[in-house]
Amino acid sequence: MKRFLLTSGLAAVAFAAVTLSAFADNRPAHDFAGRAGGGPGLHGLRRCLATVDLSADQKTAIQAILDTAKATLQADAETVRADHEKVHADVTSGADKCVVGQDLLTAHADAENLRAAADAVRDQILAKLTPDQQTSVKDCLASGRHGAGAAGFRGHQ
Repeated sequence: MKRFLLTSGLAAVAFAAVTLSAFADNRPAHDFAGRAGGGPGLHGLRRCLATVDLSADQKTAIQAILDTAKATLQADAETVRADHEKVHADVTSGADKCVVGQDLLTAHADAENLRAAADAVRDQILAKLTPDQQTSVKDCLASGRHGAGAAGFRGHQ
């Protein structure tokens, strides 16, 4: 029984260390929160939109979507940032593995909520485009020509 508890504890700490390094490398939330792109992951979308010829009406509609979503995405990004800081603080202070595990679960759920919100904004923006423009933007996002800012749009092709 003691061996099981020790092994479980070590596994939890190893998982926490791997997850923290993944958070440090990926940084999906706070890096893009304050940018003019409108929020996490939208910076790359903006770059891809610049590659298509948008009408004035499309530009206005897209800017309205971004303006509406910005506050929500920033709040979600701050939540993810606070989650990350809590995980780090609890691991550093030697908190119980159950506490660290719950912190990680909360951080993961909040990061997924942020990605879902960014994906919803992306879908709203794509709905304003013509089919040809949608194809061009999706191809741009899939190819990575937009830079590192589309982390929130993984899996969309």
